[in-house]
Amino acid sequence: MTPEPVFLLSPPRSCSTVCLAIMAGHPEIYGFPELMAFAAEPQLRTVAALLGESVSRPELPAWYLRARLAGPVRSVAEVHDHAQDRQALERAHRWLRARHGWTTIELMDHLMTAVAPQIAVEKSPDTVSSDASLASCLASYPRARFIHLTRHPVSSQASMHRHWAKLGVSPTVLVAQSASAWYLSHLRISRMLAALPPEQWLRVRAEDLVNEPAAHLPRMLNWLGLACTPEIIAGMRQTENWIYASFRPGLNGGDPTFMKSPRLRSIAMPKDISFDLSWGLSREMCRRMRSLGEYLGY
Repeated sequence: MTPEPVFLLSPPRSCSTVCLAIMAGHPEIYGFPELMAFAAEPQLRTVAALLGESVSRPELPAWYLRARLAGPVRSVAEVHDHAQDRQALERAHRWLRARHGWTTIELMDHLMTAVAPQIAVEKSPDTVSSDASLASCLASYPRARFIHLTRHPVSSQASMHRHWAKLGVSPTVLVAQSASAWYLSHLRISRMLAALPPEQWLRVRAEDLVNEPAAHLPRMLNWLGLACTPEIIAGMRQTENWIYASFRPGLNGGDPTFMKSPRLRSIAMPKDISFDLSWGLSREMCRRMRSLGEYLGY
């Protein structure tokens, strides 16, 4: 029997890759890289779209299309061949091309079945990028469990600015996109999860999980109904042992910064919610993010 999956829900730059690597250290959990199953547009929720074969999207840069495929290719290679070398990745590509008519949900079901009885845990920022994407996730797996992963709004913004600036986005657009991504994603997650039974979801601050795993993992593992011993927690701290914790240019399926050096390291958390004036955020946007940040426990 295939267990119901667990989804980490968070906007980009929320330390979700390292948190996934922590969870994957539990012997009863299988942590997948980003499977990108819930695109905003329904026509992108196919294997053919992941392969770039079905929908002409000239506005999507080549690096974005490659990034969408990275997690599925690595997952297929590892699940089928227990390897991620060049030959295994090529076989995974061929296997996916032979199933270009599958939906991304069918692909995810196949991978979850392959790793059962371990619980599949997955995170993709695309899942919370729109109301339609998150609704698709909840509708596709109505009995799944969900972890609302949060990160301080100030450090999230700073991380988005650093990461997305490398893509050539103008400073003005960058600031607006970063603020919108953090605020709208967390608002969307909060509203949709509030409609579910309380036992079906859990809110976790990334800073707590990363900085003090021994203090915060018992609550999470108890919620999942999984064993929690000092030995298990010690293993979960070894994030470098995650099977997908390795850097491959253009083929990551998660945060490349973490994968270049996947050891567990503490992360700083600002003392208050005060945004850098040089960012040029409007007073109203600052007020909204501060209010939501306080609601989320910051």
